[in-house]
Amino acid sequence: MSEKELKIGDIAHLTGLSEQDVRELVQTYDSLFSYRTIGRVKLFPEKAVRIVRELVDLSGRGLTAEEVESEVRSVKKQAPPEEPAKEVARTAAPLPVEAVIDLRVIQETIARQERRIAHLAEELERERHLREEEAVRFRQALDRLQGRLDRQQEQLAVVAEWVDYFDRQMDEVALPALERVRRTFGKGTGRSG
Repeated sequence: MSEKELKIGDIAHLTGLSEQDVRELVQTYDSLFSYRTIGRVKLFPEKAVRIVRELVDLSGRGLTAEEVESEVRSVKKQAPPEEPAKEVARTAAPLPVEAVIDLRVIQETIARQERRIAHLAEELERERHLREEEAVRFRQALDRLQGRLDRQQEQLAVVAEWVDYFDRQMDEVALPALERVRRTFGKGTGRSG
């Protein structure tokens, strides 16, 4: 029975990667893949899925392209002959797309989240600093207003004293002339009934 041939889209589906990612891996590590072409379409043997998974796994460890290629080649040399592997591949159930984890995508997502958290922390720190400056300005404004209020209260007390003084003076002016003279000289009213 001949081995099933896979297109880039099939490999992408089985590995959970995008077709573009699989194409980039095939271009970067072309010497690791065997394929035949029909027109512009490349057809790969089933073992290409395993190679792509290994490449993703090794790339996620931060190895250079040369180190990844060397590692995959050493694994290929240690691998058992192709026939038993074909049997395992035919009997094994393919992993669902959700189960295949693209480590690079996860790392990029984590890095993006870390950058976002750092950005938010900086914004929070700037906001806290602005609020502290604002609080200082509010305290200064409150102190100035309190000082103005104190001065106005003092002025109002002086005005109240003047109002009382003028009220007394007006009361004096409103008294009949004889009563004013008596008050001025300290004599009581000696009128009798």
